[in-house]
Amino acid sequence: MTRIHLRISILVALVCAAAALPAFAAGSGVPSYPNGVNKLAGMPPGSGMVQLETADAVSKVDAWYGAHLPKNCTHETAQGGAKYACPNVNIMIGPNQGKTLITHIPVMGGMSGH
Repeated sequence: MTRIHLRISILVALVCAAAALPAFAAGSGVPSYPNGVNKLAGMPPGSGMVQLETADAVSKVDAWYGAHLPKNCTHETAQGGAKYACPNVNIMIGPNQGKTLITHIPVMGGMSGH
């Protein structure tokens, strides 16, 4: 395989990986909202941080996460938004300029995510 073909193959693999990143929130093991648009496309793979935006209401996004997250995630609501604390990631859902912003923040070290 020539260097050009190798570079193209690597580029295609990276694009495919980046496109799949929001589907399972950068390896955190929790699903990402399917109607969300990735707002952090420039973040390096493996950073764990995922931020999505959707025109769907906060309540709809909150209900979707409630139905799709593992049962060991805790749920809180406040100030028109919601937070899910899971063992590997915290998920913040809130209104932002007429849309809903969804942020997955990895839990670092031995923190419990709560």
